[in-house]
Parts: sequence; structure tokens; C-alpha cells
Amino acid sequence: MKQIAIVVALCVGAWYFFIGGRKLDESMVRAYYEKEAHAIYSRDADKLCKQLSKKVVIQSKTVMMGRTTETSSDREQACDSLRKTFKMFESVGERMGGILTIEYEYHIDSIEVASDRKSATVEGTSVLKMGEAAMQFKSTFTQRLERELGQMRLVRGDDVTVVRMGGRGAMSQSDFFK
Repeated sequence: MKQIAIVVALCVGAWYFFIGGRKLDESMVRAYYEKEAHAIYSRDADKLCKQLSKKVVIQSKTVMMGRTTETSSDREQACDSLRKTFKMFESVGERMGGILTIEYEYHIDSIEVASDRKSATVEGTSVLKMGEAAMQFKSTFTQRLERELGQMRLVRGDDVTVVRMGGRGAMSQSDFFK
């Protein structure tokens, strides 16, 4: 009897690993972006890193103060960048009197789920505002998501981000980067 239970458990586990745990649908994709937004509001780089595949490649183009920078990141580099960004938010908040509000919005323009339901390509935009728009990051993105062992993960990201500074009570650009 124990042997039958073990064989059944192994079959179910194998099915989940090879088939069931790798399928996705549009609602799972939308849930991925909701979790991402929550992690951004929480300033939790570790939660964001957990949403990245170990094989992720992120191609980024950032336009700030008239300069364009292009980068390519793997998981480790992307996680380091997230941690540095959240530390920068903390530093800017301290310089603005200790309180820094963050507003984050995203819009999904399209979700294209592959016919085998193993991946989805998502196009959209996002806006992150800090301190009543003292600093604004506006991005357009194309991302490919896959399920790995039951979890949604970012496998490929291509984004263009424009960084703007200003707004009510904002410091000058040079104050941010002393």
C-alpha cells in the first residue's frame, strides 16, 4: 500500500514539475504585476528579485538629464541595481526631511500568451513618482514571463525609462547627486 502511495505521489510530482507547474494564463500574468507593485511600494528589493528568473536578461535604456545610458543585466546585476535604487530613495527621502512618498502606477497594454501556455509576452508602461513628483521614472516595457516550478518569473525584459526631476518643493538636480 505504501508503495502505491509513493508511486502516485511521484507521478503527481512529475506531472506538476513537467506540465502543470509550467502553464500560465492571463490572470497569472496580471497577478505577477500586482505582486511587483506591492514590492515596489514596500521598497522590498528581495521580493522583486524573487520574481526574476535565474536566466533573466534585462536590456535597459535610461534617459536622464539629457544623457542616454544602455545596460544589460543578469539576475545578480538587476538585484544589485534594485537594492541601490531603494537605498537612493532612502537617501533622497532623508534630504527631503525624512518623508518620501512613492506613487507607482502601471498599465498593461497587451498580454500575448504563447499557444503552449508556457510563456507570455507583455507590453506596458509604468510611472514611479517620488516626493510629489520630485523625481519621476516613466518606463515603457516589453517583458517575457514564464512559470518556473509554479512561480511566475521574468525571463526577458526590454525597457526604456525617462527620468525627470522637478515639481513642488523639489531640490535641484545637483542636490540629488552630491
